[in-house]
Amino acid sequence: MADVRKATTADLRTLSNTMSRAFQEDPAFAWAVPNAERRARYGPRYFELEIARTYLPKGEVYMTEDGMAGALWAPPNKWQTPVLASLPFLPVMLRACTTNLPVALKMLASMETRHKLQTEPHYYLPYIGTDPDHRGKGHGAALLTDMVRRCDAEGMPAYLESTGTRNQALYLRHGFRVLEELHWPKGGPPWWPMWREPQAS
Repeated sequence: MADVRKATTADLRTLSNTMSRAFQEDPAFAWAVPNAERRARYGPRYFELEIARTYLPKGEVYMTEDGMAGALWAPPNKWQTPVLASLPFLPVMLRACTTNLPVALKMLASMETRHKLQTEPHYYLPYIGTDPDHRGKGHGAALLTDMVRRCDAEGMPAYLESTGTRNQALYLRHGFRVLEELHWPKGGPPWWPMWREPQAS
C-alpha cells in the first residue's frame, strides 16, 4: 500500500495537477464544465485555490508520497466555507464553465444543502482522487485507510459525496453507506451522499 503523508504548500503544484487529472472525467465535473479542454486547462487552477485557500488552512490535506493521489478533508464543524472566501473561485469557474456557470453554482448549493442535514460533528471528504495513469495501485485505499482509522480512534463519523459507482465501491469497502441517490439540476448525473459511523477495532 502506498505511503501517505500530510501535504504542505511545497506540494501545491504537484497536488493541484494530480487532482485536476483525477477529476477530468468525473461525472459531476463534466456536467459543470462540459468542455473537456476547459476542464483540463482550468482544473489545476481550481484545485490550487481549493487546496491553498480552503483545505491546507484546515490542516487535513493528505497525499501519497509519489504525489499521484490526494485527499482533501475538513475537520469536524469546519467544513462550511464563508461566502466571501468563495469569491476568488468565481473568475476561474467562469472561464471554465462559461454559460454553464449557473448550473455549477446550483450543484454546489445543492451539495451544501444536503450536507447540512448531517448535524452531528464529522470529518468531511470533499475530494479524493488518483492520477488516471496510477489507478489500481492502492493509492485511494491507502488514503482512505489512513483517515478512517483516525475517525475510529476519535469516535468520529465521516461524510462524503460519491459521484460515480467506481469510487462508491471503494467507499463501501471502507465502511461508508449510501444515504440516498440524488441528481444534479436539470437532469444531471446521479450522486450519492455517504456516511460512515466510527467502528470499534
